[in-house]
Parts: sequence; structure tokens; C-alpha cells
Amino acid sequence: MRKTITLITALIGMALMSSCGSPAANNTAANKPANAANNASAKPAADSAAVEADVKKFISDFEVALNKNDADAVGKFYNDDYTLIDQDGVMQTKASRVEQIRSGKVKWEGLKFADTKVRAHPAGDGAVVYAHATGKTTIDGKTGDRNSMVTWVVRKGADGWHFLHAQITDVKGGASKPANETPAAANTAPANK
Repeated sequence: MRKTITLITALIGMALMSSCGSPAANNTAANKPANAANNASAKPAADSAAVEADVKKFISDFEVALNKNDADAVGKFYNDDYTLIDQDGVMQTKASRVEQIRSGKVKWEGLKFADTKVRAHPAGDGAVVYAHATGKTTIDGKTGDRNSMVTWVVRKGADGWHFLHAQITDVKGGASKPANETPAAANTAPANK
């Protein structure tokens, strides 16, 4: 019995060694074209300055559409599955946001996005963007000054940039402007004011 187990173990071991081969055999010249094709298909890193400029232009165009209170124009900036968490913590969709503008429930006047920061994905097809929003907003007939921080997640598709998600946070307590920080410094915890 012992000889049978030893023989079976030896045969299994030999079968495994012959099918797997040595590590050097697995990286033969036959595999080099496949490896080269895989390496060539990887996208090179995008020009981050060009992506940042492109995204900032997109945000500027969005600002113009919002100030015109043009629901159809604003709707073109949103991805179909767009979600927004507004300053009151209410989650909205593209359809609800566009309807608020169309109905006049929400209106903007003199809205400006400043201190815009863009953190682009290395491939250049997505980014996280934040900005300081100021101006006048009329919501449900009540007009007030807007002083908010806005965070967007944007993606570039075949037809340009679109907002995927957004969050608006009202700035309270006398803080009128966010701390100026560089994108590298934004990875650290903000200082308490």
C-alpha cells in the first residue's frame, strides 16, 4: 500500500511539473508578444493641466446655464443617473433637479463658482471637483445669499463631461471663504477655524 501511495504521489508530481514547466519556461519568447500587447493597451497618463482646464471650462459653462435658469440647458450637464445631496440634505435626481428649475421653484442670480479645485483621474476621464459658490438663490419664493461649498464627481464620455454626483454644503458661522489649499495639501485634515 505504501509503495502504491508513493508511486501515485510521484506520478502526480511529475504530471504537475511537466504541465507547469519551470518559471523561466512560462516567460518564453512565445509569451512576449502577448505581454507587449497588454502593456501597449494601457492608457498613458493624461495631461493633468489640460484635464483641469477642460473641467474648469465645463464648470464655467454650467455656471452660465444656471444663471440663465434654463432647465433644458442645465439638464444636459447631468448624467442620466445623476444624484445631488442639496444644502438641506435632500437627495435629488436629474429629473427632480431639472423640474425644480423648469417650475421656477429654484432660481439663481449672479451665481459664481470660485476657488475651483480639480483632482483628475490619471486616465483623464474623471475628476472630483470642488468650488466655492456665491450669489443669490431663490428657493420656494425665498431669496437669499448663497455661500456654499460644492463638490462634484464628473466623468468624460464620448459626448463630453457630465456630472455624476454632487453635494452642496452651506458655509455657516461667518466663514465666507474656504481656506486656500493646494491639491496636494487637500489630502490632509483641514485646520479648525
